[in-house]
Amino acid sequence: MTEEKFNFNGEFEKYSREIDKLKEKIEAKETKIKELEERAASYKETIEEKRGEANTLVNEVLVLDSQRRKLDTEIEITQTKIGETEASIEKLTLELKTKESEIKMLKKRTGIILRTIREYDEIDLAEILLRGDNFSKIFNIAEAVKILQEEIQEKVEALKIVKLKLESERLELNFQKEELENLEEELYYKKVIVEGEKKKKKDLLNVTKGQERKFQNLLKDVEAKQKEIQKEIAEIESRLRHLIDPSKIPPPQKGLFSWPCEGVITQGYGLTSKTGFINPVYDFHNGIDIASSIGTPIKAPLGGKVAASGTNGHYAYGSWLAIDHQNGLITLYAHLSAKKVKVGEEVKRGQIIGYMGSTGFSTGSHLHFTVYAANTFETKDKWFGLLPLGGSLNPMNYL
Repeated sequence: MTEEKFNFNGEFEKYSREIDKLKEKIEAKETKIKELEERAASYKETIEEKRGEANTLVNEVLVLDSQRRKLDTEIEITQTKIGETEASIEKLTLELKTKESEIKMLKKRTGIILRTIREYDEIDLAEILLRGDNFSKIFNIAEAVKILQEEIQEKVEALKIVKLKLESERLELNFQKEELENLEEELYYKKVIVEGEKKKKKDLLNVTKGQERKFQNLLKDVEAKQKEIQKEIAEIESRLRHLIDPSKIPPPQKGLFSWPCEGVITQGYGLTSKTGFINPVYDFHNGIDIASSIGTPIKAPLGGKVAASGTNGHYAYGSWLAIDHQNGLITLYAHLSAKKVKVGEEVKRGQIIGYMGSTGFSTGSHLHFTVYAANTFETKDKWFGLLPLGGSLNPMNYL
């Protein structure tokens, strides 16, 4: 038993030292994450500040650079979180080994106590009396048995507690492993978004040759073409709204959809003059705009199936996708920087389907979220890409 105790204590001390080192590593990662988050916040301030200024080539390049730096910082944050999670997994694994060793030792000690009790039980007390031994010896044996019984009860209770902790840590370990998978996936998509931002800047400088005059001409050209596109969308969707069949859609119901992303609503649904926003390009807004940082996760507000997906270049909705919720409603997600799902794929409520961006005709990173009556939804092939169309409904009726 002495050797077993020595081995257990040696293992326990070894694991404890390694666990302490991992705790220090985790704390260092947490400190680094905090510093990086502060740096990302400063880039966000620069982006918001420049977005509020005149739209010049210099400002546009500065915004693109700031967005890229912010994304690079977020990539570093994610990489640090991956390191932190890996250390947490390693720490939990060692803690599990410690608990397993403790259980093994408790079982051995319990077995020794049980054997000792059996030995006492085999003693013939009558024979002891016939030998002339006094009652004090018998009482000593009975007292020893009582102490051993109490000790075994104590060991059994300790065993139960250790087993409960072991199961709890196993659950935590599985959770950490899932978190690691999510972080690695997030890292991949953030890198995809960074490459998109680099390409956007490169294309802009190639087209404008770094000249302000060419940049302003480009803006005018894009706006003029967008007016034509928006006019066509408005005319078609005005007709489609009249085709909405109330019997085929859910009645207004708050909470039917969960919010697709975090952010601030910058424009509501309907006539732009009534939503606190006036845009010279269009006078009816067929959805709501939710603004936040580029790369913000976009989640399915309800289960369904990806019905359509497309890319409109510098115009209309940019990179977009639509989900059929199979309840009479289809939702549109526009201006995405990256998409995680494909047409025909089933999605669940809360599943990440893409990431916020500023693709297409957009003045900044935001999600354009539209709700269509499914019986009116259609897509048309246009010179700038596949265009989603339909009879729209106020998303606020269902969020």
